[in-house]
Amino acid sequence: PPPPPPPPPPPPFFFHPHAGIPAAQESRGRGDVYKRQLEDGTNILGFAKGAGMVEPNMATMLSYIVTDGDLQSNELRTALQHAVNQSFNRISIDTDTSTSDTVVLLSASHKKTDRKDFQIALDDLCCDLAKQIVQDGEGATKLIELKISGAQNDKSALLFAKSVINSPLVKTAIYGADPNWGRFVMAIGKVFDFPIPIENVKICFGQGAKRVCLDAEHYEDMTLIEALRPLLQAKEVFIEIELGMGTFAERVWGCDLSERYVAENAYYTT
Repeated sequence: PPPPPPPPPPPPFFFHPHAGIPAAQESRGRGDVYKRQLEDGTNILGFAKGAGMVEPNMATMLSYIVTDGDLQSNELRTALQHAVNQSFNRISIDTDTSTSDTVVLLSASHKKTDRKDFQIALDDLCCDLAKQIVQDGEGATKLIELKISGAQNDKSALLFAKSVINSPLVKTAIYGADPNWGRFVMAIGKVFDFPIPIENVKICFGQGAKRVCLDAEHYEDMTLIEALRPLLQAKEVFIEIELGMGTFAERVWGCDLSERYVAENAYYTT
């Protein structure tokens, strides 16, 4: 009789059910480990850690991503750069940076992989990891997702997004569930290179049918303000600021600013 077929090759070490990153995930007991599986069977798995001193570009965070896809080094670098610019480079906890930041993507070249599907899955996984870093931030009680729409160009969209998400007055307003129109307008107005007429600005909170918007004509409408408060009390706060100046958009993630952040950073010596 013909000899039996050879056994299938073992999975790469980091996808073995009792070794590598799955074991690390179990030992750490944390939620910031994510996995994606493509239709062609390719796996992507990653985990990340960050706490404070986090603001684009990256900073004070470590992220390791592994795959069994058959991508070469140059393909991995291109795919990772694309994913990082939509995720880790779009988060902020306290606007500070440091020298200690790393994102690594490793491949075992074990499975034939569709490149387009791989990029989509990698982008999605990195966004989940980046948002988890913000949720785990020092003193954070809420995750903020901020979208800037109607900007004049890519540069101005990102400048407006960073100005708002990094504003201590905006962050404390969200911590206190206070839909303070003036603080948001202040943060928009700080982008001096791209002045925006205040009558163009619309600030919307929430999603779908629960979405509530304020503008220069209705920012003192108490009915709208009271409808907004429950949206700002949620663990995830969604905000869109429409500028009415163009077609460009940007999305960033940040967190609120609480007393606990001050306590964690004021009473120890490095």
